[in-house]
Amino acid sequence: MKRLAAFFILLFTHSFAQVAQFDKLEQLYDQQHYKIVYRKSKIQMDNPSFDYSYLPRYYKSISSLQLCRNDRWRKNHKETFDDALVFFETLKSTTKGRVLLIAHQEELIALKMDLASWLSDLNRRKEKDLSYVFALKITAIFQDIDDESTIDQQIPSVPLSEALNKRVALIEYAKKFIGVPYVWAGENSDGFDCSGFTSFVMANDNITIPNRAKDQYIASVKISAEEAQIGDLVFFSNGGEISHVGILVSELGKEKIMIHASSSKGITFDKIDGSSYWEKRLYGFGSIIK
Repeated sequence: MKRLAAFFILLFTHSFAQVAQFDKLEQLYDQQHYKIVYRKSKIQMDNPSFDYSYLPRYYKSISSLQLCRNDRWRKNHKETFDDALVFFETLKSTTKGRVLLIAHQEELIALKMDLASWLSDLNRRKEKDLSYVFALKITAIFQDIDDESTIDQQIPSVPLSEALNKRVALIEYAKKFIGVPYVWAGENSDGFDCSGFTSFVMANDNITIPNRAKDQYIASVKISAEEAQIGDLVFFSNGGEISHVGILVSELGKEKIMIHASSSKGITFDKIDGSSYWEKRLYGFGSIIK
């Protein structure tokens, strides 16, 4: 089955590799120029020569979902989530559509994480009813889209020197929650969001930090990538304010790996270095442990 999927991906990629307009949409989307992508994809949808492809409508859908994080844009485009839901159901129901979803899986996982961060922010702004409505729609959109990007990563071995004992113990505690689901604004073992998880883990060591990711960054002692090590916090941004936080599990100077609350996998490990999603969104590091 995997070989067949790989064949279709290769066929799909080869078929559209020479369409410069599609390549440009992908490039602009990757650069977070969502308004431009939305506008250009609508123009391509009106071009009969592109009727054979789902890509213009695909990029219109995912760029519009990104734009919905802006209150003003969302109020002027109230049909966005319903349109995206209908389109993704179409993709899931056809062979060509499923191939597209597989080929763009990493892009979709990144989109889901961005939307999860937005929903958490709605919750913290006391807009829980609105968050609940959109959470249902987002869940429906991404339902049955497989996430095969799991990382079989164990905590790196760390010399148990006195200075590191506290940090290692913190990570050992955090590991107990692997697999706990992601819950918007979740702050306990029934479910966590990103900053809910970091504050919960720190609280076990009698360390109190704010609830929001950007406030945790403000409260932390800023450190360089070279100084960051196991137990330190790592922060990410979508180009604006800080939107995600995790806890490093890496030894000093080693490849950066974190434990965090992933919207698609719950509490899990993820690589930062070399990740096409996390590395380019990396904002900075902060130390909380004294």
